[in-house]
Amino acid sequence: MASRNLAITRISPLSAFRVGLAMSLVGLVAWLIAVALLYVGVDAAGIWDQLNSLLGDIGGEQTVTFGLVMSVAALLGAISAILTSILAPLAAVVYNSVVELFGGLQVGTQEEAS
Repeated sequence: MASRNLAITRISPLSAFRVGLAMSLVGLVAWLIAVALLYVGVDAAGIWDQLNSLLGDIGGEQTVTFGLVMSVAALLGAISAILTSILAPLAAVVYNSVVELFGGLQVGTQEEAS
């Protein structure tokens, strides 16, 4: 088996943006599915009815519905996805700057004989 050490000395900011965008969109979908499942579980326990009753007792007109919860979750998830997509190329630029000072990330690879 042959092995070699490689050094990652540069990450393209555009590549980091693409990967960050793809991962943040997958994370957004997972986040929305998790919120929907949690809403269904909390609804089955009757907590939303109790919360809406409490809000009505203190004079509130707004009720907590599935649409409201998903809208807030989608807004928070979109903000997170945008920030992740913006910060990924920034992290690549910072990594490239640090590599110039201290050297790259050392990765060992090993080839198996077939």
